[in-house]
Amino acid sequence: MEQTLLEILETATIAVSGFLIRKYVFLEPDMEAKKQRIYYGMSFLLISMVFALCGKDTASLAALLLIGFNICLGRQNHRLRGLALMIPFPGIINGLLVPPLLVPPYLFALTGRYTRLYQFTIYGVLAVLLLLFLVKGKNWRSWFQENMRHRSLRNSEKYLLWVIGILMLLFANHTAMQITMDGGNVRAADSMYGRGLAPFIGITSVSAFVMTITIIVLIMQGNKRSFYHERVSAMQSGMITLMAEIVENRDDNTGGHIKRTAKYVEQIAEELKKRGAYASVLTDAYVKDMIVAAPLHDIGKIHIPDNILNKPGRLTEEEFAIMKTHTTAGRDLLVQAMEELGEFPYLRMAIEMAESHHEWWNGKGYPEGISGEEIPLCARIMAVADVFDALTSKRCYKDEMPLEKAYAIIREESGTHFDPVVAEAFLEKIAISSALGANRI
Repeated sequence: MEQTLLEILETATIAVSGFLIRKYVFLEPDMEAKKQRIYYGMSFLLISMVFALCGKDTASLAALLLIGFNICLGRQNHRLRGLALMIPFPGIINGLLVPPLLVPPYLFALTGRYTRLYQFTIYGVLAVLLLLFLVKGKNWRSWFQENMRHRSLRNSEKYLLWVIGILMLLFANHTAMQITMDGGNVRAADSMYGRGLAPFIGITSVSAFVMTITIIVLIMQGNKRSFYHERVSAMQSGMITLMAEIVENRDDNTGGHIKRTAKYVEQIAEELKKRGAYASVLTDAYVKDMIVAAPLHDIGKIHIPDNILNKPGRLTEEEFAIMKTHTTAGRDLLVQAMEELGEFPYLRMAIEMAESHHEWWNGKGYPEGISGEEIPLCARIMAVADVFDALTSKRCYKDEMPLEKAYAIIREESGTHFDPVVAEAFLEKIAISSALGANRI
């Protein structure tokens, strides 16, 4: 009777810990809340039925399969891959359960009665911890669920969990084979080593348990820090972009300019990546930061007087000289922001775009007169987006230009004003968009 009850507790522990590890360690999403609760209920009912009919081992296998199906059903994409997580799962579960349940009775040579009493105590402690988690952890679980869409494992963390899972599975199987019940006493399995294995099993068991717990905690804490970092970065980016929109609203000529140019930048980057151009620079992270930074390219206009910024006619040489200072003013403003907020890649890129988006490929631009690939790639991309939007937008001093004429100007100034590779990519992308009837953002 006691042995059967222990087997029931062991199976239940495997199922519960598996579902918890699925959600809180592997960060696999749940189904819709009501469906998830029904799935839990049906799973434990099915596991109970399998246990009654086929025994502990089959019920444990059924629990792992049900966890795998839960992963598949909770995902939006790559559902069948969820079943592959069944490979590291048994190892992680065993790495957590085998050392505290089997090793101490073996090391202290407890009799069968005391071994069962010890194991009942361990299961009781686990039950209390689970109850505390359910009762006291409600706020944490709500916070976790709300923010789970922002949380994900890095590839390195996934690989680490797979490695630890496979190693712990090998360890647990080896340890369980060495520890058997014989005549009510826990002893080393008959082998050439006999009880001499005790120190080895003790040390490796403690090491395995500590290693498993440590890796899980580090991954959970690292993911939590990553989430907060992304949240703070997004908040900072949003605040600065809002400031850019406020600056844009001062300029009666450029309504929607920053959103349109950001979209053009994204399209150019997509085409360049498709062509394999500037592959060493144009990484996924670079493109992501460039899109975030793009709205800040004209932020220096906050320092330009309204009478120049909104003048309904051609600027004089003196006025144009003042207007040109928006590049260096934007650079200085963003440098100051970076000093206050910290080093973020998108801010570094925003500085380059603000300062250099009026530089020319042939060196006849401003403010520094640099040329060719001396100009940062992000600024060369923004130069095409900025000019095209200026040409095709209505301003107080001009009407919007027909698209075909704007394309012709971009093509004509390729190699003089614009990086020819960037200009060609832009024209190719826009030509495709035009053919699809989406030529204006």
